[in-house]
Amino acid sequence: MPVPMVSVSMTAYNSEAWLARALDSVLRQQTSFAFEIVIGDDCSKDQTLAVARSYQERYPDVVRVLERAKNLGMQRNFYDTFENCRGKYIAWLDADDYWTDPEKMAIQVNLLESDQTVSACGHYVRQVTSTGEVLHKKSPFVPAGRYGLERIIRSNFVPSPTIMFRNGLHHKLPSWFFDLTGLADWPILLMAGVSGDIILIDRVMADYVLTPGSAYMSKNALHQDLIDLEFCERMESILPDEWHRSVRASKGRRYGQIAYLYLKQKNYPAAREMARKAFRAPNVLDNIVSKTKMLALATVCDTLWKTRRAVPRL
Repeated sequence: MPVPMVSVSMTAYNSEAWLARALDSVLRQQTSFAFEIVIGDDCSKDQTLAVARSYQERYPDVVRVLERAKNLGMQRNFYDTFENCRGKYIAWLDADDYWTDPEKMAIQVNLLESDQTVSACGHYVRQVTSTGEVLHKKSPFVPAGRYGLERIIRSNFVPSPTIMFRNGLHHKLPSWFFDLTGLADWPILLMAGVSGDIILIDRVMADYVLTPGSAYMSKNALHQDLIDLEFCERMESILPDEWHRSVRASKGRRYGQIAYLYLKQKNYPAAREMARKAFRAPNVLDNIVSKTKMLALATVCDTLWKTRRAVPRL
C-alpha cells in the first residue's frame, strides 16, 4: 500500500446493514492523494466482518481490516483503530454514517495543509433516520468558523462523521479515557483544542444517521447527559489552571440540564442535588432567575416527597 495522506478510521460493531454504504461513500471521494480505510471490527455477531473482508479483497491497496481476538469495547476499539492509521490525518467515520460530498476529504486536507495552527476540522451534517427521514437539514446549530478551547469545553459541537484531525492527537488522551462510557469524539476534540484551533466548515458533507441500535438512539437524554457530565468532571485534571473556571461553568450547565430531567422523572432527591450543584457553578449569574426557580422547585418537590413517605398509611 502507498503511504496515505489520510486514514479513514471506521469502527464497527454489528454494522452489517450499514457498512457497505459507509465504505462506498469513502471510495467515491475525489482526491489527488492516496488514502486508506482502516476498519476496526469489535467482534461483531452478525456479518459485519464478512462485509469488511469482501471490501478488503476488492480494494487491497485501500482497505485494511482489523480483526479482534476478543471484544475490546468502544473506547479501546476507537483507540486501537487510530493506532493502526498510517496517514498524516485521520478522518472519522462510524460504520452507520456516510459521506455525501465527493470533495469532502480534499477540502479538509487542503485546510489542514494550509494552516498548521488548526488541529482539527469538521463540517455540517444532515441528521437522518435509518429509514431516510430528514430530521435536520443542517446540524449542528452553531455558526461556521474558527473555534478555540473555550468553545469545545462548553460542548461537543462537531459531529463525529465530519472530524478530521492530525494523526497523533490520540496519544495525548489521558489513561482514564478508557474508563469513559461510550464517549470518544469529545475527548479527541478537547485534545485538538489544547493543541490548536478547530474549524467548522460551512458545508453539509455527510449524513449523521440515527439508527435504532446506535449508542445515541438507544439511550435516553438523561443517560447521554450523565455520560457528558462524567467527562466534564474529569476535564480539569488534563487542562491548565486558567481553564478550570470554564470547565466548572460547563459542568454547571450540565447539572442544570440533568436537574430538569430528574424533575421530569419525579426523582426529586436527585433533582435537588443537581440543582444545588448548578446554582453553585461559576456561571451562577447566568439565567439566575431560572436557576433559582429550579432549585426552589426541586427543594419543594423533594420535601413533599419525603413528607409523604414519612406519613404512615392507615
